[in-house]
Amino acid sequence: MIRIIDRLIQAIRSAAVYNPDVQVAPACILWPDHDRQWEAVIPRLQNELPELLVLGNYEPDKRMGPAIWLRCVIAEKNEDIVITGSTPPILYLPGVSRQDLRAVESCPDPLKPLAELQYRGVIWSQTNI
Repeated sequence: MIRIIDRLIQAIRSAAVYNPDVQVAPACILWPDHDRQWEAVIPRLQNELPELLVLGNYEPDKRMGPAIWLRCVIAEKNEDIVITGSTPPILYLPGVSRQDLRAVESCPDPLKPLAELQYRGVIWSQTNI
C-alpha cells in the first residue's frame, strides 16, 4: 500500500527528471507556495527528504534560511548542510509565488538571489501531483 506522503515525495522528486542527451541536470527544484498550503507538512517532509530546504529565518538546524543562504547550500559553499544523493536540493518557498520569481526586475530584494534559479532549476507545483 502506498502512503500519501510517498506519492507526494515521488511527485516532487520526479520534477528533476531530465533527458541527459539534451539537457543538463537541474540545479534545484523550486517549490513556490504563495498561499502556504503545504507549510504545515514541511517538517514531516523534511524527515523523508533530506534535500528539502526552506526559505525563511536563519535556522540551519531546521535546514531553513534566507535566499542567499540557500544559494550557498546549492553552490556547496556551506559545510553545515551537505546535499547528497541523486536528487537536487528542493527549495520550499512559503509565501512566494511563481510570478514573484519570474518578474526578475520587480522581484523583492530578499528573493533576488533565487530568481535566476528558475532558469537553472525546475519549478514544482501541486498541479504536478
